[in-house]
Amino acid sequence: MAGKGGGGAWKVAYADFVTAMMAFFLVMWIVGQDQKVRRSVSDYFSDPLGAPDSSATMKKPSRTGSPADFISSGSVPLEEMVANGQGRKSFSANRPNSTATRLVNNWLHLDKEASAYWRKQAKDQRETARWSREVKDEKKTVELVAAKLLVVQLQHELKREIPKKADGVYRELLEQVLSDVNWLELAEDLIVH
Repeated sequence: MAGKGGGGAWKVAYADFVTAMMAFFLVMWIVGQDQKVRRSVSDYFSDPLGAPDSSATMKKPSRTGSPADFISSGSVPLEEMVANGQGRKSFSANRPNSTATRLVNNWLHLDKEASAYWRKQAKDQRETARWSREVKDEKKTVELVAAKLLVVQLQHELKREIPKKADGVYRELLEQVLSDVNWLELAEDLIVH
């Protein structure tokens, strides 16, 4: 047919374009829906036949912090390098985030007064580290030295805030929880941001 001057190549290109636009608008529609509709669509594509056996897809999040209440089909790329869910590579050795670390991190970022205070402290420690012997003679990075200085300050100030009335088991519980915090990770996050 093409030899008779009909020229049908544009039809293929147009069909590809229309298909791509349909897929784009379908994705945009799904993103705009509430959790119930997204869960329903996800359940359908996870198990279109709705198999009743026990090997069917579990309808629970694969881990805490999941953006939706359904199972994900894979993991986050390089998730072991993400600290505190802030989307950056951690300087410190990889270790599981504790609940205590997450709670202190949330307080540091969500409490406006605490956030402003600790960001200023991080800036001050960064300036102090810039002129330290460790940076000049031992060739350590300003960020690492500043983070270590900020760790000492964070631990000292937060432990000082334990109420004086907390005695016995209550004081021990609070100190134990604070000992579970990955202080270096929190300090690094404050120094970088």
